[in-house]
Order: sequence, then structure tokens, then C-alpha cells
Amino acid sequence: MSDPAIMICVGATKAGTSSLYSYLHDHPDCHIRSVKELHYFDTIEFDNFTFQFDDLARLRADLEKRRAEAQENDDPWRVANLVRRMLDVDELTQILSKGEEGLNDYLFYLVDGVGDRKLVADLTPAYGLLPEERLKQMATMAPDVRFVFLMRDPVDRLWSHVRMRAQRGLKDGEDFAEKADRVLDRLVTKNRPNQIIPRGDYATIVEKLKRSVPEEKRLIGFTEELMTTDGLATICEFLGISEKTVEEEPRTHEGVKLKLSDAQRQKAAQYLAPQYAYVEKTFGRLPERWQANMARI
Repeated sequence: MSDPAIMICVGATKAGTSSLYSYLHDHPDCHIRSVKELHYFDTIEFDNFTFQFDDLARLRADLEKRRAEAQENDDPWRVANLVRRMLDVDELTQILSKGEEGLNDYLFYLVDGVGDRKLVADLTPAYGLLPEERLKQMATMAPDVRFVFLMRDPVDRLWSHVRMRAQRGLKDGEDFAEKADRVLDRLVTKNRPNQIIPRGDYATIVEKLKRSVPEEKRLIGFTEELMTTDGLATICEFLGISEKTVEEEPRTHEGVKLKLSDAQRQKAAQYLAPQYAYVEKTFGRLPERWQANMARI
């Protein structure tokens, strides 16, 4: 039995990576751990250890709370599932604590328990921010490493990311719509980019991937096309796994719903004009959703 292929999904953030994780997690050819975003390479690259350890500690505390509730409800299956997830978090924490020396442990974490399944995966959108040298290291860390990058309509992706950031930073008494509008305004009007903008910088990320990953080992495409029945078949073919039919096509996680006004959409589209231009020049005809927002430029 040959070693399984490793899929690295480098994003984009708010472009359907959670839906792709769910699809692969339930796929009979895949062995996917319970933590979707492992954050191994961005943690060691950007020295984000404190943040990641705190994040994992919060996740474990939440799992522990849910396990206690499941015990009270006499639900042994759920207890066992939550214990398994807690052990995954503990193991990942130990791997991160080793830093650069933890690469072999990271690889073992991916394949531990794989059996005869064909694919393991790490879906961490933050990897899209990594420099070329780190991406090259990842591309050669095992015999068969394949990269996937999903590009969602830039305006839709930006607004979804803005809403997520606004929701996380919402204080008591603050209005969510006003908060989201302020976050968006800082980005597209006052040009104060933070990680929201680089996470959707398709031009930069795609060019890095083209220089770092062999063409036959990378799949770059539109969320609007790949996260469909036909698109999932394309993903499965690229990953070397069988096609798994779905009763309902996956959708991106929208989070808290809030409509983007025409004025906001216009400003966002104009700000993101270079992204639309780059993707159209590089990949050709854009999906209808992209064209609709591009028409506002």
C-alpha cells in the first residue's frame, strides 16, 4: 500500500473551505482529523505560538464542557466522539510546541489511523499568507502533496469576512450593522488593510503557488464552480479519490446575515478591481456572480 496523498487547502478565507472539509471528512477514501485548521506552518513562520496555544486551549475547554453535558445526558457515543476530538487537540498542541522540529510529528498526525484510505488533509486558509520558501517546503515534505485554492467572488468573500470580523469584535451595546460598515469603510475607503485584504489577494497568492507548487500538484478554481456537484467531481479527480455524490450541494458558511447596500457594493467592487482584472486575465471568463459585481467597477 502506497502512502496516502496529502491535500493542503490554502484558502481562500470565507471561500468554502469549511464545506470542502465537511465533504472530505465524510468521504470513504479520506482520513481527516477532527481539527480542520491545523495552523502548523503559519504558526512557526509568523511566530504565532501564543495565539495558537490560546485558541487551542479555548477549543479544548469547549469540548470538555460539551463532553460533561453529554455525560449528564447519558450519551456514550457523543462522549466518545468528544474525547477523541480532545485528544486530537492535545496532540496538535504538542506538535506545535516543537516548532520547526515538529514536522515529522505533523506528518504522522495527518496519517495516524489512515488505514487503506487514499487521502489526508490540512485545510488552513492562513497558509495563503505564507512566503514562497515555506510553500516550497510544504510541496516537498512528502512524496505526494497536492494544493487546493478556492477563489470566491472578491466582493462576496470580503463582505463575508468583514461580517465575521465584526461579529467577533462586537461589544455590548454595539450595533452589528454599524460595526460591519465601519470595518468595511476602514478597508475600502480609508485603505487601512489588515489580514482581511491579504486573505483575498488572489493575484499574490496564485502567483506564489505557481512559483512554489508544480502545476500538476495544484488546483486553483472558482468556489462558485468547484463547490457544485460537477465541481466536486473535478476536485475528487484531482485528489485521486472516488466521486462521492451529495444530496445537496455545499454552500459557503455565510455567518450572520446582513445585506450589502448598493453603495457599499460599489465601493468594494472598485477597491477590488485589480483582483477581478487579474483573475479574468489569468483564468479567462468569470462566473456569473463575479461578472455581476465586476459590472459595478
